[in-house]
Amino acid sequence: MFCSKCGADNAEGAKFCAKCGTGLAVAAPEPAAAAPATMRSTADVTSAAAPGGKSPWLPVVLSFLIVGLGQFVNSDWKKGALMFGGAILGFVFTGGLLTLGFWIWSMVDAYQVASGKGKPW
Repeated sequence: MFCSKCGADNAEGAKFCAKCGTGLAVAAPEPAAAAPATMRSTADVTSAAAPGGKSPWLPVVLSFLIVGLGQFVNSDWKKGALMFGGAILGFVFTGGLLTLGFWIWSMVDAYQVASGKGKPW
């Protein structure tokens, strides 16, 4: 390792120059090369998509079948109860128009919370 100030040759791993005492820059270790995309395991891809290890599509499908059920799977009990109750009341008072809004909101929110992009209540 050469000193940048005086050019003296120093031992590898030395922190200071033996001739002039100037601090030597320690080379940082090279980062490990990333595995090619074809060599990565499916666990790496799954964990990046779903922090909880669950597929975010299960809550979406359940919310498609019953409004608010995906929130229950995400352990978002308050929001799930609100959506289910709102869907029922929306059907009674608006003939299903408000229920459609709760149904879409339920599916979108279930996906966002399950994938880590949204927060539960």
